[in-house]
Amino acid sequence: MKDIHGKAILAYYLGDRTTRLKLHNSYGPIDIMPIDVFFKEAEDFSDLENMALSHCRGTVLDIGAAAGTHALFLQSFGANVTALDSSSGCVETMKRSGVQQVIQQDYRQHQATYDTLLLLMNGIGIAGTLDQLLNFFNTCKSLLNQGGQILLDSSDIAYLYADGLAKPEHYYGEIRYRYEYDKEQGDWFDWLYVDATHLNKAAQAAGFELEILHTDAHDQYLAKLQLI
Repeated sequence: MKDIHGKAILAYYLGDRTTRLKLHNSYGPIDIMPIDVFFKEAEDFSDLENMALSHCRGTVLDIGAAAGTHALFLQSFGANVTALDSSSGCVETMKRSGVQQVIQQDYRQHQATYDTLLLLMNGIGIAGTLDQLLNFFNTCKSLLNQGGQILLDSSDIAYLYADGLAKPEHYYGEIRYRYEYDKEQGDWFDWLYVDATHLNKAAQAAGFELEILHTDAHDQYLAKLQLI
């Protein structure tokens, strides 16, 4: 895939504050994704992010680390954290910004094991579709030490259809996206938002025990999945 969002993130890091990352989607008008969301300072973290970071323990793999803001925070407190992303632009940004352990790789090809897998900003979206959620968790199991945990957030996006927008025939949390930056468009890709009930069903099937640690007013939640 073309590294559209990685190019935008690197450009922003290098000082281009006019950077605009457009997000085409399968349900409505084009969105403009604010790049600064990838470069939050610790004081700007949400309650959900703070809780997720406070629950990290042992060796940590930040999957889909993007610009590395969460990895940098954990690193500043002495955590043994590795930032993983398949985007060359994101990896270059993290290396320049001081993330010490950065790997450019698809998480499905990664071989090492960790005590905590961290997937924030709806990182579980990389599962793609609801049918692939069990496969996603089985891959995560191969990345975890005995007794390891996954910390992830997602949202029940049923609210998108509350005003009469017709729900799709497939699971409504399955969205297709395409990035656009500097007049260049990437390929369409699948991205999953999953409600807690469906998440729990797939987690249990894969051998995890799920605990909801936090919910907010926007149907977003933080979940901890403990490997049994």
